[in-house]
Amino acid sequence: MKIKSITNLLLLCALVLAINGTAMAASKSDTPPNIEKVTFVHYAKSDDHSKPIWDDTVSNFKLIAGGVKWFSTITYEINPAGSGLSPELVRSTLEASSEIWDLQTSFELFTSPTLTGNTLIGYDHINRVVWGTLNPGVIAVTYLWYNPASKQMVEFDMVFNNYYLWRTDGADNAMDLQNIATHEFGHNGLSDLKSSKDQALTMYAYSDLGETIKRTLGTGDMLGIQKLYGYGI
Repeated sequence: MKIKSITNLLLLCALVLAINGTAMAASKSDTPPNIEKVTFVHYAKSDDHSKPIWDDTVSNFKLIAGGVKWFSTITYEINPAGSGLSPELVRSTLEASSEIWDLQTSFELFTSPTLTGNTLIGYDHINRVVWGTLNPGVIAVTYLWYNPASKQMVEFDMVFNNYYLWRTDGADNAMDLQNIATHEFGHNGLSDLKSSKDQALTMYAYSDLGETIKRTLGTGDMLGIQKLYGYGI
């Protein structure tokens, strides 16, 4: 009877995790009452977002919660399990994705990432990038925590969907890691853009297989990150 109860409990836990789409990464802890959490979902393009009709000189950007930001340089770790890529390739690609934001600012926004075997996501003051199970059509999810009183960011976690094939060469049948990661790292200050005129900007909320346009920043992306962290030299 005791074994049966334990089995039923395990099945119930698995069902809850599957519904939430986070079977790879159970929450580490609850968000304290003085901290706000915001979630950004990066969707695969539908037919309505298939053909960009503007270029990357569009100057639009949107700040998160009126301008929350990091007060100190961000350290982060990466668990490449589930990516289908070598750990060092994942690490160097994500470093390139975060560094492109750094190059636009006078503030040292990111340090070089480290590798980890930890898959957990949730509020614990550790910034972590992992691969996990998300719904088809969702490419990645970024979670941010910040203090609304001080406007200070305190943590981010990032999940890439292992439903998709991941590559670094812009292959037509895969999600380009640098393309998607550059967008996700932009959420350390910038919100999604959803207007059709913003389709060539890195912070546009939709992406597609084989897309590489988000590897480099557009005018609006640069203006937004510079408004928060100063202008690069």
